Amino acid sequence: MIYNLLLVGFGGAIGSILRYLTTEFFTKSCKILTTSIGKFPIGTFAVNIIGSLLAGILYFFIIKNFEDFSPQLKNFLLVGMLGGFTTFSAFSLDFFRLFTSGNYIQALIYATSSVILAILALFFGFYSTKFIFA
Repeated sequence: MIYNLLLVGFGGAIGSILRYLTTEFFTKSCKILTTSIGKFPIGTFAVNIIGSLLAGILYFFIIKNFEDFSPQLKNFLLVGMLGGFTTFSAFSLDFFRLFTSGNYIQALIYATSSVILAILALFFGFYSTKFIFA
């Protein structure tokens, strides 16, 4: 258990550093894009797309080599690195699993309710805290 926690933690640290570097790279490289369409969060957008792409690639190799794929490597790469890089990749992977297993309605409910409720929760958290402490 401790070994898996260390793997996830170490992978998460690497993923978080990569997230920062990727966000900075895209933010600085795409000044024209962010200027022309407002303050579009291109760095976060890029991280979410790249993370989801990597999740799909890794998940393919995990399924293809299921018997031989190390659970420790899965924890390090998927839970740790990709989790630190972006949780959007986990969201996308969960949606993919539901959808490809034929649970289309459940996948749709999961996707729409996750996005809507997460945004509402953020607003609620912000404004309730502002109300209490401001």
